[in-house]
Amino acid sequence: MHPRPYFPTQTKPVFFAISADDVQLYFEPAELNARQRVDDQENKNLISMLQVGSLFLGKPGDRVALYEKFREAPWADYLHRWHGLFERMGLDPVHLADTHYFPRDDFYGALPPLRSDELLTVYMVSGSNRQLHDDDFLSVSRRVNSKMVLAQEAAGYGIPVPATLVTTRAGLGGAEVAAFLSRHGPEVMLKVMGLAGARNVTRVSSVQAAKDWVADLKPEEPVLLQEKLDPRHYAEMTVDLFVSDAGVHIDNMRKILFANGLWVGNYIRGGNWPTAGQREQLLRVGDFVRAEGFRAPEGLNCGIDYFVPTSGEDRVVVTELNARFTGGLMPAEVVRRLDLGGRDTVVCFATVGRDRLEDYLTFNERYLYGNRDAAFATLPLGFSPYTATIEGREMVFVWQMVWGDFAAAVAAKNAELGPAELGVFDLIDLEGVR
Repeated sequence: MHPRPYFPTQTKPVFFAISADDVQLYFEPAELNARQRVDDQENKNLISMLQVGSLFLGKPGDRVALYEKFREAPWADYLHRWHGLFERMGLDPVHLADTHYFPRDDFYGALPPLRSDELLTVYMVSGSNRQLHDDDFLSVSRRVNSKMVLAQEAAGYGIPVPATLVTTRAGLGGAEVAAFLSRHGPEVMLKVMGLAGARNVTRVSSVQAAKDWVADLKPEEPVLLQEKLDPRHYAEMTVDLFVSDAGVHIDNMRKILFANGLWVGNYIRGGNWPTAGQREQLLRVGDFVRAEGFRAPEGLNCGIDYFVPTSGEDRVVVTELNARFTGGLMPAEVVRRLDLGGRDTVVCFATVGRDRLEDYLTFNERYLYGNRDAAFATLPLGFSPYTATIEGREMVFVWQMVWGDFAAAVAAKNAELGPAELGVFDLIDLEGVR
């Protein structure tokens, strides 16, 4: 059995079994601190949206594994509703008869044997799915997903990265750290291993602030300090590479969307492809991960977070690798399959009140993708059956795509649902990313 983040364009049958793998890539469950345990649980809850998305990422004849909670009322009915919307959008999803349900906290341990002709797609090869491995690919995954390894190996592959210092929690008090802060301050980025998404990154302006943020880590845990690029002069981007035994190519790219300083999704536009020089530099990252052993005949996904100068210079600055599925691969595949290029596409994670979920679905049904002459169209990509209480309301996490005139979509949303639903829409300013 060879679990991998296989690229969705391959033609073999696939069993999609995606769960939260970030924390256990570097840490054993019994050794997790309180912050890591909370992060692991929250990440499992949110990644359930990607499990729903696996239905449209796959194809008839594939299989999809879901958390058992999707079988409970009312979530089983909502899963059928979403599947019906995928069909209406023309995505030709995996059949619901080919869905399987497993415990959230023993997800991989409960998976059945693969069929003889089937590939097993996981979110990321990690310690969380160690029981599925029959080779040493776990060590490959640990290296190519490591911020520290990238910083140490980048120069040898001609990969441009920000000024970086790799140390440990215990080493934060050293003179080298103080000198780095003095040289690259007033703020620098601090990054650690194992936490998911933006949880593993913060900004610090002093040695004490750095020590405080990593106080719950073991003394020997690696810590990375990195030059903070000025957002006035750089735009943050993400690209997905297709990496196979035969080579590497760029599959898609998008700009990163922030709201109140937090990552909320992606902005995809056909004209955002890199220049020839930027493309060459990004492909060097593919050369690096292939040399490390991250490759397969069918092709794997590797995401790159990077910056481009707003001045138009023909260069990039690479900040992070994600040799796994990425939050933008699934919507980018929707754009490709439905030929949505040429108009704005906004993809974000948002919340809707549990008491307004039916209204939210009605809104999506009214504006569902299908009419290319419409000002905008909605494409609901997924939801989580794990709710959260926010400011006294039970909220449902949803994964939403809007194609076309985003300002018109925001106006329609506020008129029909009100500002409390899909509230992140009102925080997204596209003028800063176009």
